[in-house]
Amino acid sequence: MWIRQPGVHPPIRFPQDPPPRAFRFGQPKLSPSPSAFIYPLFVSHKFRKYTSNVSSEMSRLLRSKEGCWTCRLRRKKCDGSRPECSICTSLAIPCYGFGPKPDWMDHGEKEKAMTESLKQVVKHTSRRKAIPRIPKELSRPKNIAPRNLTEASSSSSSPGISIQRDGINSPANQDLPQDAKDTSDSKPSIDLVSPVNNHDHEGLVLYPIAADESACLMHYLDNVFPLQFPMYKSSILEGGRGWLMALLLKMKPLYHATLALSSYHRRKVALSETSHHMCQVASVIEQEKHLATCLGEFQRLMRSINESLQASSCPKDGLGVMALVVQLIFFEYFTGQGIEWQIHLNAATNLYRRGCQDILCHFALGERSKTIINDDLPLSEGEHPVAVQETVTFRFLTVTVVWLDIISAITAGTAPRLLPNHVMSMAWDCSQMKFENIIGCKVWVLLQIARIATLHEHKTQSLTQDQPIDLDFQEAVNDINREIQSGLNQMTLEGFCFAEGGPCDNPSASTTRPTAVDERTIVTNFYTYMASIYLHLVTHGFQQMDVINPSICAAVGMLRTQVPAHILSSLVCPLFVIGCVVRKEDEKAFFRHIFSSPPLLDPLFEHRMKLLPVLEETWKKMKTTDNLSWAQVLELTPNILPI
Repeated sequence: MWIRQPGVHPPIRFPQDPPPRAFRFGQPKLSPSPSAFIYPLFVSHKFRKYTSNVSSEMSRLLRSKEGCWTCRLRRKKCDGSRPECSICTSLAIPCYGFGPKPDWMDHGEKEKAMTESLKQVVKHTSRRKAIPRIPKELSRPKNIAPRNLTEASSSSSSPGISIQRDGINSPANQDLPQDAKDTSDSKPSIDLVSPVNNHDHEGLVLYPIAADESACLMHYLDNVFPLQFPMYKSSILEGGRGWLMALLLKMKPLYHATLALSSYHRRKVALSETSHHMCQVASVIEQEKHLATCLGEFQRLMRSINESLQASSCPKDGLGVMALVVQLIFFEYFTGQGIEWQIHLNAATNLYRRGCQDILCHFALGERSKTIINDDLPLSEGEHPVAVQETVTFRFLTVTVVWLDIISAITAGTAPRLLPNHVMSMAWDCSQMKFENIIGCKVWVLLQIARIATLHEHKTQSLTQDQPIDLDFQEAVNDINREIQSGLNQMTLEGFCFAEGGPCDNPSASTTRPTAVDERTIVTNFYTYMASIYLHLVTHGFQQMDVINPSICAAVGMLRTQVPAHILSSLVCPLFVIGCVVRKEDEKAFFRHIFSSPPLLDPLFEHRMKLLPVLEETWKKMKTTDNLSWAQVLELTPNILPI
């Protein structure tokens, strides 16, 4: 169904929604003709702030001949061009359009801050216009790019490349395309190295990023990204975080979504370090400016994708689109209180599934990248940089989307959307898709957790329909339990074992572990304890707790003695599940401390403050409610994503 809001463009058809599936543990089937999924792009309250024209007042303003809000603020004549006036465009300042009055137009401090911000941009733009530029023919990137991969490889390995003051005749220009050489013959020679007393040539700037944006971008790379993925360590073979930088600079909406998230974190940090109100107001304006740009570009991007899908062709840069949607998941969840993050997560899983169904077509990957991914090949040292970037990006986003899908399923009480099947084998069965290198946990544990979440959905549906639990359910429980116990036994062999009685019964009991334990092993083992407890909660609720008491004691003991504080932020979900079942007062006090202090609490992660009240309420219900079920606990966790 197409739903149209007054004054708003129709929703955009996006990759399909998964169909209702018959329950078969571990092997859900896809319908041959799934229904189309409509990405509700306009549900975001922040997006509606900039695009919705529902009220009559907005319509009146749209019909008005008055200038845009930016020109009104600057008290300049506006030409009324839509969607952005040419005055603002020429000055490279944000045009706030002709719709409803922006929040910053308050005749107060916000308006003053915006005025000052625009003045600085205009001043910077005016300076740039005064700088002499290299002719476009010489400054266009396409004229100096290698013609093919072979040429790129040879040119990248050529020694002794230098740029002389002779300009066009220098060795660095011997491989220029013929059109560039012809242009050089017909125009005056231009020195590629400016004299000391001259300004830098604008045409030589590869990425002309404003100073405030570069600071914001580096804040994201240095501070925010490590908070999002605390266990991720980039390797030299993968080019470090170069793939991330390339991705951010390649797609405008992703770039601005990232800057908006970075601005939000900077503001939250500043709130704890300064009380300067004007700085805080300016930060809010910066965040909203980037978000408006991001969502406006996102709307255009979705239209382009929709046109490509209707023409049965592969959309351009599908990998960047998925990265953008993932970033919007984080932004909406970290900054909002609603369900927008769930809509973006659904879109991400749909997009990923469609890409896998179409043999990676919708990710717009190169042929070499497809070969590496489909054949599950490791990256070699001599691999082409583009193939390395695309492969690393695809694998990183795959792990991220699958992980978010599973974590959201735990608190939503539903089955993950990306369960293993013939389509999704790329995510689950590839040895090079190393989950532990990105989120810290090995894939086999996450697979069992996904199966448990599926069991919970099936059990809930059966109870709702007054149907008995079938044999398939119990067989799946037994199979999952065997896999978990096998993992726990392996942990014992690796040295993760407690003396008889364990720390719960004997606080002085000693523990043994290898002298140097890899952090990814610690995270995987902690998730394994969580899986054991989670399986019991789904099958038995909070009854027969003595059965899982060894797992609870071992998990708490491991947390106290073996888990470094700096990796706690990568264990939010298992901490939440295990915290629900602790019963001793000292254990409750321990979890209260963990959930109410750093590193779990960070200005970026205000949502984590919702978890401790849920634990407190669960502990109360354990004492007052007979036959407490896991489903009853999940009623306390609406819209909570424990990350």
